[in-house]
Amino acid sequence: MKKWCISFIAAFLAFILLFGGLTIAADPFFHYHKPLSFLSYYMPDRDERYLNDGIVKHFDYDSIITGTSMTQNFRASEFDELFKAHCVKVPLSGASYREINELLIRAFAADKDIRIVLRGLDYGLISAAPDEMLMEKYPDYIYDDSILNDAEYVLNKEVFTLATFLDVIWYTARGGRTTTFDEYGNWNDHVTFGREAALSEYSRETKQAIVPYTPLDTGNLEQNVISLAAAHPETDFYLFFTPASILIFDEMNQKGTLENQLKWEKEAIELMLPYDNIHLYSFFDDFDMITDLDNYKDKNHYREEINSYILSCISSGEHELTQDNYEEYCDRMWDFYTSYDYDSIFSD
Repeated sequence: MKKWCISFIAAFLAFILLFGGLTIAADPFFHYHKPLSFLSYYMPDRDERYLNDGIVKHFDYDSIITGTSMTQNFRASEFDELFKAHCVKVPLSGASYREINELLIRAFAADKDIRIVLRGLDYGLISAAPDEMLMEKYPDYIYDDSILNDAEYVLNKEVFTLATFLDVIWYTARGGRTTTFDEYGNWNDHVTFGREAALSEYSRETKQAIVPYTPLDTGNLEQNVISLAAAHPETDFYLFFTPASILIFDEMNQKGTLENQLKWEKEAIELMLPYDNIHLYSFFDDFDMITDLDNYKDKNHYREEINSYILSCISSGEHELTQDNYEEYCDRMWDFYTSYDYDSIFSD
């Protein structure tokens, strides 16, 4: 019995070491190291919150593209060509400003020489609470720096089987290639765009009274956007309001919050412009684009061509907001969106 117990314990420990060692070696979520050159890694967007931390810690890059699902259709190769850079794309679908900021903080903590951050700022989250977390649960054993809970990763049967040690091996054996940052998170070819599609996803609310104005609570921008730029003057932060469709303006108009939002936008712009390394862009005054629902799959999400257009404009300085032009921009926004015939959107 004693020999059997010793043999069983030894066999069990050997299995655990093999199990954990193989996961560490392949490291499908890049928790310990960057991709191994002889393995191929499939990076599905469903695993963004598992993959992104390892990407920013261990990959080689000098620039970052990040934001919510509104940034998933960027092509890193286009960015690299326009900005003479070597970037990683690390979007977080459905994320708050805080979630994205914390990912960027970890990137800077990884001792990378980050030249450029391209970051989308979702328009409706300007006034959100600073500590809002839109995703309730994160894999904390990946995001902290403690090795004490790494057993949740190296001995995780889902990591080993489903998500994705065996997947890495099988994917490599089948001749697969590692997902590129053009492809990572990109959903452009998997959805339907157009007026009919966008309207089918939209439920119009009953018109409500205009909500009385209250000044913008600047905490979200100060904590989760500006503070990082102020801490890293050596890095250029290219920020842009993600250009959702006319339907979001109809939604705000129906709720009575449109005038507040336009005033908050101006206050947000005034908050960010004084920083020399913040370059702020908005495409909401490209009225033809915003009102053309053929560019969208729903009220928010635009086709890949818009992402390419954004990169082109930013690289050439088009649609940049400056101290000299932002008030004129805000006036155009106010005149157009407060007088727009929103009912015409729904007429045949």
